[in-house]
Amino acid sequence: MSSGYVERLDRTLRQHQDWRTKECLNMIPSENRGSQQMKSMFLSDLGGRYNAPDKFYRGTKFADELQALTEELARKVFGARYADVRPLSGHTADMAVLLSLTKQGDKILSVNPDNGGYPGITHLGLGRILGLENLYFRYNDDAVNIDAKGSSHLMKDPKVVFFGSSFIPFPHPAKQLSAQAEGVCVYDASHVMGLIAGGAFQDPLREGCSLMIGSTHKSLPGPQGGIILSNDEEAFSKVSGKIHPGIVDNIHLDRVAALAVSLIEMLQYGKPYAQAVVKNSQALANALASEGVKLRGAAYGYSKSHQVLLDYEPARLKFLALRLEQANIITDDGGRLGTSELTRMGYGPAEMESVAELVAMIVLGKKAPDFVQKKVKTLVKQFQQPRFVLTSFPKPFD
Repeated sequence: MSSGYVERLDRTLRQHQDWRTKECLNMIPSENRGSQQMKSMFLSDLGGRYNAPDKFYRGTKFADELQALTEELARKVFGARYADVRPLSGHTADMAVLLSLTKQGDKILSVNPDNGGYPGITHLGLGRILGLENLYFRYNDDAVNIDAKGSSHLMKDPKVVFFGSSFIPFPHPAKQLSAQAEGVCVYDASHVMGLIAGGAFQDPLREGCSLMIGSTHKSLPGPQGGIILSNDEEAFSKVSGKIHPGIVDNIHLDRVAALAVSLIEMLQYGKPYAQAVVKNSQALANALASEGVKLRGAAYGYSKSHQVLLDYEPARLKFLALRLEQANIITDDGGRLGTSELTRMGYGPAEMESVAELVAMIVLGKKAPDFVQKKVKTLVKQFQQPRFVLTSFPKPFD
């Protein structure tokens, strides 16, 4: 009876693996390709184990050492005095901040989801669930960024101010606005964590933000998970102190080990990797623009991050995402084109021109998806090994 399910499971997983890794250009900016060294951590015994700050579980001496090591690496990579790697996602880290620093009726300030802000903390998500009053930055559509001058009057009342966004081609004016804030400034670096690790974007912990939180698997090529970083002892203690047991109990130790591998990779290769991501975004944007594709942020150089944003109406963007998928170019319905995973796989500015040509064929309706798909498969076959990875590593677990 079970054999049929086994066969279906095996077939489905292999179809996904072959299609997404061997035949597709993966340009979703919230995804990346982890190294084999990082993935091998999920084969260790850690996946079935617990540890806890109250030492309720025995047999955790090495698990505790692993957590301490990973947090040490995080502090070193990001120049932080404090780090907590227990959150299971960037959203979990957001939840920890709001549950620790706000109460029902408090105001929080962030980027409006209509402008590409993260919906999870807004009136669509935790803001509504926790009974908070969501305020939103004034936004400059042409600059694809927060309007710092227009937002100054909003900085006094909120208990928590969130910088960062799901759509973030340019650094936010964190330094300018945080100086005017009376509440706690938090930078949600989910999308740009890898760029910050490599010193290629902005430096929130030295630009007035008490906390930097986010996920670890977007521009940072780590496992799916979350992190909290800080140089502010008071703010960090309030948030980190609430993690266990109310927000996270089992921290998924195999994930923590995988994050340690990624942080070691960032220590060694973070700077060239982050610089390559930004360079590729700019090369992609310039090539797309020369093809006649409409992009946001033209007056500001299109991008200084891992994202290039198409400039079409929402219904058109959704249609284009479907057509691109039919051509094996994987994006999202928001018109975001990401370069992190392509960079990780060894694509450079020259290849970005080829990618731009393929994307433009679909966006401008020059070629049918079947025609483009064949060219995509040919290109992808040339880039099958992740770069910016550790060249020597202990043998896999048995």
